[in-house]
Amino acid sequence: MQDEEPKSIGRLISILHRQSRVYFHRQLEPYGLGHGQMPVLMFIIHNEGVTQHEVSRHFQMDKGSTSSLIKSLEENGFIRKETKPDDKRSHGLYITERTKKLHPEFKTIFRGLTEILTQDFTNEEKEKAFELLNRMIGNLKQYTIDEGGHS
Repeated sequence: MQDEEPKSIGRLISILHRQSRVYFHRQLEPYGLGHGQMPVLMFIIHNEGVTQHEVSRHFQMDKGSTSSLIKSLEENGFIRKETKPDDKRSHGLYITERTKKLHPEFKTIFRGLTEILTQDFTNEEKEKAFELLNRMIGNLKQYTIDEGGHS
């Protein structure tokens, strides 16, 4: 029997990420959505009119990845692009009637992961988990900025 593995937050986050992808894949497959599309779609639902650049910035994704996700959501009838009236070079992202009808189901799926992850947590433990994870994100962001990376 091997010695116990050293404690690694990165390893645990990696496992959580992979398992959450499995959850979202199973839940979203009937809608023709992938796990990467759902957070972007939910962001657009709650921020209609956002630009592709704002989506990239919010999720800290490169422009190519964002463009691919947006194109797929548009081709599958979940969102539409409209030229912004105040800036003809910019396009806002808006949800379609299809997405409006499915939003309650999407919200249930999206919240379901958090409910599964925190099913035996007290309210205080839930708040502490969010606080600690947000601090970790902040620490890593600051590190990448200090090291000359991109935020």
